[in-house]
Formats: sequence, structure tokens, C-alpha cells
Amino acid sequence: MRTLILSDLHLGNGGPYDIFAGAAELPALLDSLTSAPTHVVLNGDSFDFLLNDDPLAVDPKRTLEQARALVNSAQTAPSLKALGRVLASGGRATMVVGNHDLELALPDVQAVVRAALAQPASVASRLEFRDGTAPLQLEVGGARVLVTHGEHTDVTNRIDYDSLLSSERDSRFRYPPGSVLVKSLLNPLKHQHRMRYMDLLKPDFQGAVMVALGVKPDALKVLLTSGTLTLLRRLIQNKGIAPAFAFPPTDDAQAATEAESHLAQAIADVDLEDDEVNALLSALDPDQLNAFESPSALGRARLKLCKAGFALYARLHRTVAGKTGTDYFALEPGKDELAESERLGKKFGPQAVVMGHTHAARWHQGNGRVFANTGTWISLLRLPSPDASDEDWGEYLAELQTNPALEPSRQKLARLEHRFTCVEVAPNASGATLRLAQWKDQGLHTLGSAELKAGS
Repeated sequence: MRTLILSDLHLGNGGPYDIFAGAAELPALLDSLTSAPTHVVLNGDSFDFLLNDDPLAVDPKRTLEQARALVNSAQTAPSLKALGRVLASGGRATMVVGNHDLELALPDVQAVVRAALAQPASVASRLEFRDGTAPLQLEVGGARVLVTHGEHTDVTNRIDYDSLLSSERDSRFRYPPGSVLVKSLLNPLKHQHRMRYMDLLKPDFQGAVMVALGVKPDALKVLLTSGTLTLLRRLIQNKGIAPAFAFPPTDDAQAATEAESHLAQAIADVDLEDDEVNALLSALDPDQLNAFESPSALGRARLKLCKAGFALYARLHRTVAGKTGTDYFALEPGKDELAESERLGKKFGPQAVVMGHTHAARWHQGNGRVFANTGTWISLLRLPSPDASDEDWGEYLAELQTNPALEPSRQKLARLEHRFTCVEVAPNASGATLRLAQWKDQGLHTLGSAELKAGS
């Protein structure tokens, strides 16, 4: 059976935090699969349970309410019904749990999703759910393909499945630090300061907050806990020292969380001069007003923070300068991605490894194995070219300051792009053809392709 793998859809609930961008395109893609039985694999972060103001806790009643809001959203419901039509035409589906939809591990939530397929129970049962305790290993045409979301390599977003799946979940489970940052920082920045681009820098939360600090430093002082501010000040002034050992919380400040500690260290690693540090700290601290006596220093500090945050994002997406206006991202993966593909290859023996999570579509053939990343179905933010001058970055920063909500009519330098990508594995006479493809103009267009021999 042909297999189609997608990840990081981030289907939303229709609220102000939604970031899913393929409301028209995804149903069209799924409906194109009904001519022949197809196995659809939704490889993590299919839904986004973090895009709300609810407390961050796996509360059964609240989680079910969140699930119903997600599946009934006008932007989400058509895609789920289209998935139901794939099942009704003889196909099947597998939904892998990701760090933004870990609630899918709960049977009651799974029942809500199956009901939203708008199919009889016998058809809806062809949708199965898998947690991330082990990778999904597929065989298509005799070729072996390993599929995993990829958050297992990311300390900030790694899921504690032992606690999540435990009967003592209520007392044991803690959300990953990345989820805490979404709830405590990114959502409020979007709501209170209209910084829509915060979501488009995911899953690099630390970089996103550094960009926010560069664009509008006073925005963070009302969001960070007193413990975090204390940690930030001390880390900035004492670069390179591990926060857990060097900076115990004082009596007048609550302890910073693990997520905040990661963020604080990332900010401390930015190469700021003394006057820039003083200016930034003054902007963060309402009791210190001398930042306005040195606006040039504050400007330099903000530019460095913004560039540092976007640099992390750029590394993920390998931004390249282009004149066509359509192809901004290189497909070649980084060393860490290839190393993890090699590790999984040696352990499980697949001919191809397919991942998601980073939101960056990837393609690589080498050492007898194929590595692909399925990319994302949210908007992507176009960045200045890697060799852009400080003046260019300054103009980009200025546009983000004046257009934080990224209103289309005002996008000139900070522009949004969509690249709806997936991986298809189609059986053939000798094995299977695996390709990374982009859905556009009502069809799949190949970005990379490889032949996988049966039994190799």
C-alpha cells in the first residue's frame, strides 16, 4: 500500500493563536489519495494543544474540551473529514504522538478524533494512534522505512512517556520545558504584544524569545518571573557559568524553572559589551532607567539579540538568498540530523529514516540510506540572507517592530512563505520509491527521490 507521511500540521482550535496554514491545501491533498488505498502517517504535532490560555496540565475534563475545540474548528474539521474519506476508500491512518499533541496518548482524546472523521465506527477504527516510546517501522514493497517525530533528540521538548502513560500521571507527569515556554512566554507575547512571528520560530523557543527581547525588550519584563529576571541579570553578567551551580535563587525571587534556565543561558551566550548589558538590563528592570541615556547601546544590544535568535532559526531552515521568491530553504540536513539518522539506521536497520519536529524539510542520500524530514504545514518566516549587513538586519528589525502581527499588506522584508511538504513511499516491482514532495497547484511535485530495493 502506498504510504504518505506528514508531520507538524499544528491543526488549531480556531482561536487567535492558530498557526496551521493549509486549510484549503490539506483536504485537497488527502482527497487526491482516495483513488487507491493509502496509508497516511501523521508523524507528530498533528494538533496543537498548546494554543490556548488553559493551565498547562493533563486534566481529563479540560483535555477533552480542548480536543473537541480542535476537531470542530472550521480550519481543522475539513481535513479530518478528508482523512475519513481516505479510510473509507480502503486506506488506513496512523497518528504518532508529538510534543504539541501528547494528549493523543489518552484513549478518550483518541475517541474524539475518530468521531471527527465522520465515518462509521468500522471505518474510523482504521485510524490507530502510537506514542513515541518506539519508532514506527514500516515495510512498503519489501523496503524498510523508519518513522519518528524527532522530539526524542530535543531536550527542551522530550516527552516523559513513563509518567504520561502511568496510572499516576496526575502526580508524576510534567510537560517538557518547551511547552512551558509556549504557554508562559510565546502565547502572551502574541496576545499582549501582537508578536505573531513568535510561533513561526518554533520549535526553537529560545531563539524566539531572544528575537522578542531584541524587538521589544520591555515586553518580556511583564512576562518573566522575578526568578527568571534575576537569573537573566546574573547570567548576562557572568557568562559561561552553569546557572544550576552558580546562581541559587535569592530570598526575594522565586526559582526559575528548567525551561527558563535554558532560555537564560541562551541569552547569556550572546556576545554583549558592558554598555549593551547595562542598557538591556535597564530596559528589563523598571527600577533602572539609565537605558534611555544610552540609546545606541540598547540599539546594539537589541540587534545582537535579534540576530542571535534568528541565527538559530536560520540554522534550522538553512535560509538561502534567492531571486525567484519561491525557494528559500536548502534541503541538505545538518550534521546533528545526519548523525541521528545514522544512529537509528545502525540500531534498527531501515533503508530510510523519516523525521519531523524541526519544521525544516530535508533530503539526503548517503551511506546506503536515505534521510528525509517532512517539513511543516505552518507559515515560515523569510529572513535576511546569511551575509546581510547590520543595516539590513536593522531594517528587518524595524519592520517587525512596526508590523508585529505580520499583516500581509505591510510585509516587505519580513515575509511569510508556505511550503507544504510530505514524504511519499510507493511500492514498485523491485521495492519502493521514496520521495520528498511539495503540494502545490493541486499536485505533488518531487523535491528528492530515491529507489529502495526490497529486502536490502
